[in-house]
Amino acid sequence: MRTGVRLTFRQTPPLTATVGVAVRKKEGQTVSGDSGSWFKDEGGSLWVTVCDGMGSGEAASRESSLVLHLVEDFIHAGVEPEAALTTLTSALALRGEIDGGFTTVDLLHIDLFTGAGALYKLGAAPSYLRRRGSVSRVSGTALPAGLELEGENRPDVTRFRLCGGDCALLLSDGVTDGTGDLWLRTLMERWEGDSPRQLAEEILKHPRTRTTDDCTVAVVRLKTLTE
Repeated sequence: MRTGVRLTFRQTPPLTATVGVAVRKKEGQTVSGDSGSWFKDEGGSLWVTVCDGMGSGEAASRESSLVLHLVEDFIHAGVEPEAALTTLTSALALRGEIDGGFTTVDLLHIDLFTGAGALYKLGAAPSYLRRRGSVSRVSGTALPAGLELEGENRPDVTRFRLCGGDCALLLSDGVTDGTGDLWLRTLMERWEGDSPRQLAEEILKHPRTRTTDDCTVAVVRLKTLTE
């Protein structure tokens, strides 16, 4: 019986992504009520999620971690992001009628083959994109997951395209709610480093960053394979 060798060819995306995260707990708390994670799938896409549970401490941490894992489970199962978040917020709204509470959700998707991206938001703080050196703010009006609603609460969706050298910034509202954010936009615009973690830490150290809430900053920096 003749046997052969099976070869599998896989195309390498022209873009690579580096993610840096910095976290600071609210003063007096032992854990953060924020949760975040990121992963790259087999199709060459990057997914970054930041969830902010209501309040702070252990209860907020459990709630945000639950929502984070549910979002990731939907994405790994192949559910479209907008449908996943719509289903999630409806289910959590029913649960919230009994237990109360809510969680904001930021979900970032970037196709590393094309640079096409999307931000999906449920009540989350503004996010920021730096494209060719210019910084823009992305915000929305959707309610957080878990609030009681009449009808569907669909996420805000903002689509864009990034290229090598561009950055995306996700954060919890402990850092800023978008009011008076010139300092943040300026810091991001002038940043020339190579480490996204460094920028995330610089944001947390800035005197305008709040200390009365949990703070999470996630920075994504794209590069081309030739850089």
